Amino acid sequence: MNRRQTIPKHLRYTIEDFNRQFPTDNACFEHLREQRFPDGIAYCQTCKQERQHHRIKGRPVYACDECLSQISPMAGTIFEHSSTSLRLWYYAMYLMASTRCGISAKQIQRETGVTYKTAWRMFRQIRSLLSESDMQLEGEAVEIDEAYFGGKRKGGGGRRLRTDKGENYKTVVVGVVERKGRVRAKTVPDSKSATLLETVREFVLPKSTVFTDEYISSLLSG
Repeated sequence: MNRRQTIPKHLRYTIEDFNRQFPTDNACFEHLREQRFPDGIAYCQTCKQERQHHRIKGRPVYACDECLSQISPMAGTIFEHSSTSLRLWYYAMYLMASTRCGISAKQIQRETGVTYKTAWRMFRQIRSLLSESDMQLEGEAVEIDEAYFGGKRKGGGGRRLRTDKGENYKTVVVGVVERKGRVRAKTVPDSKSATLLETVREFVLPKSTVFTDEYISSLLSG
């Protein structure tokens, strides 16, 4: 039975796509370099300014065109000082990012052929990046709303919260969603305008357009 594809076309990324984009270690390295030093331009600690850098043949480093000081795209990343193939790192990241129900270090070991000790180290470091709390949403349109969980509503209705921290106390959760994209959620102490605005600033880039409902705190935060 054919099942309807639920992932939007522009968000689909298959193993064929991965193999096409990252066929070799060098392809992964150049991708990393472009992410960290776009067009080969990076800050030179010796020249104390932005300089063009060029790749040194046979080595995973770039040298400043002026003073020849060397820098590496892998410095300060989870790949630094690792003897594991960069493509295996990229493949492990692909597995962890594309598996909906999660993946174990043991599966990374089976898929990549590295030792379990290495697979566990890769798993822990990649997971730490996937769960970073400072990652912001950058879609053109972002929606935000709040929800209330736990306890019982005072008087049987309404949005009002109990403040006695007892059984009737509700937890406020703010959700921020990119349209056709990622989701972020966070528990907050209340649903006041200042709290909601702080959450928007934390999760959303300034260039994004924020959509919300007509709840008064949301309107005042706009």
